[in-house]
Amino acid sequence: MMLSRYQLAYQLRHIATFQTIAEEQSFRRAAERLHIAQPALSRQIAQLEGALECSLFHREGRRIRLTRAGEFFYRESVRTLQTLASIAEQTRNVAEGRTALLRLGYSSAAMSSFLPSVIRSIRDGLDGADFSFVEKTSDQLIDAVIRGQLDAAFVLHRPENPLLRMIPIRSEPVGIILPDNHPLAAQDSLSLASLRNETFILFPRQTNPVMYDEILAACREQGFSPTRVREVAPRSIAVGLVAAGAGIATIAESLQHSCVNGTCYRPLTEPGPRIRFSCITALETSGEWLDLLGDVLQRDFASSANPSTQR
Repeated sequence: MMLSRYQLAYQLRHIATFQTIAEEQSFRRAAERLHIAQPALSRQIAQLEGALECSLFHREGRRIRLTRAGEFFYRESVRTLQTLASIAEQTRNVAEGRTALLRLGYSSAAMSSFLPSVIRSIRDGLDGADFSFVEKTSDQLIDAVIRGQLDAAFVLHRPENPLLRMIPIRSEPVGIILPDNHPLAAQDSLSLASLRNETFILFPRQTNPVMYDEILAACREQGFSPTRVREVAPRSIAVGLVAAGAGIATIAESLQHSCVNGTCYRPLTEPGPRIRFSCITALETSGEWLDLLGDVLQRDFASSANPSTQR
């Protein structure tokens, strides 16, 4: 019978109990948090381990820690329960005659350039659609999509991950923000090599390692490596430090309006680093909204999505 494929020897409460113990790293604290007796909690874990035919915890006296199997089960079960919660919410929306909620993530650079027009096109094409938005760094957005916490995200590079579908959007050059009283501010454009003695104010590498490494590689191509690099976030702090004369910063061409009093933007003369915007979704994601999104991006950005045409 078809249903037997989905019959399990444990229930959602077993998974919830397991997750609580994993988070508390203590059977006693988990029992207190769940307001159940510790023997009942231990029985649930024994039942779950029996059903899975493996141990989920190393028990070392009063100390416990997850086994490798436990770490995997925790990671995947969190994602699964989040997906089930999302399905329940979307089902209620459908029952009320509303299109399911779309959870979109974005980097500030995307929202400051092309993203508002994309969202407007999707809203116009999906009557009654509900949206939620969250701003994060590119690495956080990628993780949120993989975990099922977001339906789609707009990031600053083009990640290669077997769990993701990636849609190229556009590519644009990176320019320089420098103090408006800097000697180089008198020039209309700058050579990257002219910045060899400057302090580079960059974003933390872990937030976008691809872009970070490309900036440093472009410097090496010009015969130098920055001797002073300061990592800060968010972008507004970097711009503020430039205004204070603490160094120079890189920024996408479309964000040159982020300059504040005491700063100015100058493009680079030679081909240099580029921001390659993309949209990512989980590989298994589908739906009318995704088809519409693909059509909008193809219509509006097909000519600018290929970075080879931009170099």
